[in-house]
Amino acid sequence: MAITCKPLLALSLVLASAAGAQTATDYDSVGLDARGAEIRGIVECRADLALSFPVSGVVEDTLVVEGQTVEAGEVLMRLDQEIESIEVERRRTLWQSRADLDAAEARVAVGEQQLSAGQTVYDAARGISLEDLQNRKLSYDLAVSELARLETQKQIEELDFHTAEESLRRRTLAAVAPGIVSRIIRRTGESAQAMDPVLQLCDTGALFFVANLSIRRASELQAGQSVILRASGRDENLNGEVSFVSPVVDPGSGLRRVKVHLTDPPDWLSPGTGAVLTTPQG
Repeated sequence: MAITCKPLLALSLVLASAAGAQTATDYDSVGLDARGAEIRGIVECRADLALSFPVSGVVEDTLVVEGQTVEAGEVLMRLDQEIESIEVERRRTLWQSRADLDAAEARVAVGEQQLSAGQTVYDAARGISLEDLQNRKLSYDLAVSELARLETQKQIEELDFHTAEESLRRRTLAAVAPGIVSRIIRRTGESAQAMDPVLQLCDTGALFFVANLSIRRASELQAGQSVILRASGRDENLNGEVSFVSPVVDPGSGLRRVKVHLTDPPDWLSPGTGAVLTTPQG
């Protein structure tokens, strides 16, 4: 029985070896036809941004809907901000109040006049005592010091006001770039934790054609090279420039990732549109 198993085992090893040779990956052509005249891919936005608040709170207003196009700086969401708004007004009132400062300035002016008059009388005929003159000088110096302290206090109050303004601003989420709202993660009334994504924005400040190519086709492209593309279902040509050819081959597919910056995309072109790269230009 053992003699019979040996030839069968040898035959199994030969067949397995042959099957492995037949399924060996051809990294020049896997995934895409390396000899094809067209390179197919998809249009993507510059980045898929996960936007978040730097502070925690409850979402009070959601001002956009999924799929909406927004401009850079446009307000997207707000957290509850009643307490922060009150704090801004409190800090503004303290900073803009000049009652103490005006009184201190008046005391300095009066002290300066009294010191000057006393010095004149003392120098002319010793009409006042030296002690009285020294007391006037001391009162004037104290008034000047108090004025300086209050001026510093006003500077601190101004900084406190701007700090309160920044705390309020952080509870408002604005678009950092023009784009399309691709997903709303936190809805009005829901709690949002600091730095947790609440909304995803597809940055359309720049559009890219992205494709995964065989080694042979990827080697025909290089960064900075001008190319012509065509959107699926459209006869209009699109101009592009190769911005990235991955130096790394994906071990699973044997493909290299290529990105082409669309230099002047038309308004109708949106992320997710299929496209074809035709005639590369040297």
